[in-house]
Amino acid sequence: MEQEHLSPLVKEMRETFERFARAEWRKQTSFGIKSSEIRVLLCIKVLAAENGHGVNISDISRKLDVTSPTVTQMVKHLIHEGYVERAADPRDKRISLLGLTDKGDAAAQKAYERFTTIFSGLIETLGEEQSKTLVSLLNQVYQYLHHLDID
Repeated sequence: MEQEHLSPLVKEMRETFERFARAEWRKQTSFGIKSSEIRVLLCIKVLAAENGHGVNISDISRKLDVTSPTVTQMVKHLIHEGYVERAADPRDKRISLLGLTDKGDAAAQKAYERFTTIFSGLIETLGEEQSKTLVSLLNQVYQYLHHLDID
């Protein structure tokens, strides 16, 4: 479809989403690893705190809504870089559980603090009411786009 046939609002929305896709704040690497790998570290930290022990690939896959093979590749790299360690589940030796090393925990903590600072600043800028509205709208956008992926 040619650009001049788009309604102004469709054009503005597309351009806004494109800016978010290119946003540098979400692509920045920390500690020499990708932002997607930082999300895996944060996920392991949160899930391990919730369940009191290590987590498996499927736990991470479900939480982040990405495929297990994708998580497996990221975890392999994180293990190689010394951020994550693998151990046998004491209840079932066939199952591998993942946990953070001290290096991984430090990276996850720093990322958590960075995200907290970014989003706290955003809430301060927008105000509480607009922030709640933004969260609600973004959840609606996610549900709409997720529904499109399913169909």
